[in-house]
Amino acid sequence: MLDWLYKGIGAVLGWFSDITGSYALALLLYALVFKLLFLFFSIKQQKNQIAMAKLTPKIELIRAKYKGRTDQATLRKQQEEILELQRKEGYSPLSGCLPLLIQMPIIIFLYNVIRKPLSFIANVSDEVIVNINNFLNPGSDIAFKNIDQITLIGQIKNYNGYDSASFLLDLGMSGEQITKIPNFTLWGLDLANKPAEPVFWNWLLLIPFIAAAFQWLSMFISRKLSGNANQLAEQSAESQMSLRMMDLIMPLMTVFFAFSFSSMMGLYWIFQSILGIIQTFILHKIMPIPKFTEEEIREIKRARKAQEKAQNAIIKTQPKYKSLHYIDEDDYDELPEAPTGSSTNSSANQGTKKLSGDGAPEIKD
Repeated sequence: MLDWLYKGIGAVLGWFSDITGSYALALLLYALVFKLLFLFFSIKQQKNQIAMAKLTPKIELIRAKYKGRTDQATLRKQQEEILELQRKEGYSPLSGCLPLLIQMPIIIFLYNVIRKPLSFIANVSDEVIVNINNFLNPGSDIAFKNIDQITLIGQIKNYNGYDSASFLLDLGMSGEQITKIPNFTLWGLDLANKPAEPVFWNWLLLIPFIAAAFQWLSMFISRKLSGNANQLAEQSAESQMSLRMMDLIMPLMTVFFAFSFSSMMGLYWIFQSILGIIQTFILHKIMPIPKFTEEEIREIKRARKAQEKAQNAIIKTQPKYKSLHYIDEDDYDELPEAPTGSSTNSSANQGTKKLSGDGAPEIKD
């Protein structure tokens, strides 16, 4: 259904491959073009972060006002005040999510095109691709959707049988399609191979780790340049642990997937991270997120503590209500003394003795 879109994007990638003579350099131009196309969404996201940074002190003061109160009515009141503040300032929490939601399906399209150059650049049919795979990998019987076409092209280039052009023609490819097969070689390295595939040690092994390092660096720089408004928020130990786990898990996932696919995918992720870091620096230079001085942060925190102190003072002036029956030690300033001697045994046999007169606990209204 979306083949026309895939083939259109594939035509752009194929054109880049023709003018550069290398699929690796074509991916760099490909990543750059789509970074520029997504620039509008990145600017919107930057504006959203700026608006959120300006609201952070006011939101934190609202939260401080209701700190320690977890009943539903209070939480609902707190949320209403935060939403009303955001409405007055013209800020919408969803405005930061919309660009990401729009980009996700487009990014999926781009990855599919990159992973399937035979289908969308050389325009080879699914049936012919399956025939080539079965010929080069006898007995594999892999479904079309599971064929790694970049790896398959590497096998075509390295095939030691009769002339590859003739063998491809025999399996159903046309001469024009054969000429459109991209070149995956860069600096003498065949990026169609998986990082650990050819030998125990080769330079391709570095690609997954470089990709993970740049991804971590991208997240670190983005957080570093996002201002210091997060110093106002009292992050729980769980939140801090989640951030640390994210910094660890995301690069590890990148390493895992980069080893699972051809080296070309890892190289593309490196290009994306480098361009993302450059874009982050430029946007923060042009549209800096407001930063608070240490004195401003201390002043806001002092105001928060003063609000909490005033709230606690009000709570202490409230009358203390006691229950009519002894339920817990906290119900009494002083616990009533239990009868001793024979009275104790008598009361044990007759049930609980009622307290009256001077021995009764004071009930405060």
